[in-house]
Amino acid sequence: MTTEKNWFDPATYMDLMKENDVTKMFDGMSIPGVDTGAFTEAQKKNMQAIVDANRVASEGYQALFKKQVEIIQNGVTEMSDAMKEATTQPMTTEGYEKRMEMAKAHFEKSVGIFTELSDSARKANEDAMAIIQARFSEGVEEMKTLASTSMESMQKAAA
Repeated sequence: MTTEKNWFDPATYMDLMKENDVTKMFDGMSIPGVDTGAFTEAQKKNMQAIVDANRVASEGYQALFKKQVEIIQNGVTEMSDAMKEATTQPMTTEGYEKRMEMAKAHFEKSVGIFTELSDSARKANEDAMAIIQARFSEGVEEMKTLASTSMESMQKAAA
């Protein structure tokens, strides 16, 4: 049994959150001027964004892997059919030209397939990154608000 974690599985992050409960990080702790509840809530949102991003990436890659398996299966069938056809064609100029056309068509199809697979991987990454970027932007605004509120509280307490 392996102990390595599957970082593409959102359940891994949920387990991590259960093991390290961020909601209890600041229990009983009081920092003057700091809203520890808001800070804890921000951390929950950060973890949820990571879980969501990994779920989206995982779903995208699962679809990509299924497509790759389908392509391999179809490729084996096509190659088998092409070999059967090639063995029935006489070695003439016409037979040679037909084989070259088949090879060219197969190559062009392969380039199209690899482009499609590449686009699928890029989209999975972009979708996951969009979640992280959105949360980062939201988190920056939350931290600005927390800092501003903390400074105001500290100034009032000092006055």
